Amino acid sequence: MIEKLYKNITAGLKAVRPCKVYVEDVPQNFAQPSFLVTFYEQEPSRGINGRLKNSVRVDVSYFPATDREPCEECWLVGQDLSRKFMVADFKIRNRNLKIVNSVLHFLFDVDYQEYQENNSTAMQTISQNTDIKEE
Repeated sequence: MIEKLYKNITAGLKAVRPCKVYVEDVPQNFAQPSFLVTFYEQEPSRGINGRLKNSVRVDVSYFPATDREPCEECWLVGQDLSRKFMVADFKIRNRNLKIVNSVLHFLFDVDYQEYQENNSTAMQTISQNTDIKEE
């Protein structure tokens, strides 16, 4: 499910701003402008009937192009992200923006549920004695 979440976040970011998206690691000589997607906390919990509820905290960092004013570009991208960014098949909540050292941090939480298949037998067969004699 995490792979699908990464893929859908990447697609959502590219829909807002078509630039390179890195996942969890920035390589040397990375291209700017670009996004970096980082998961920094996960809260799993059990639901009913084998369901697993998860809440994942995500930090999307935006590294602006160096030819423009970096803070101005960060605010413009942040405005676009807060208005247009969507992740297909997942629920996003708690959107937040901040700029640290000329890098935009777009923070949000993603909630999703998984179903854990349980193949164990819930009930067993019962043998019933039908040889009852009436007197």
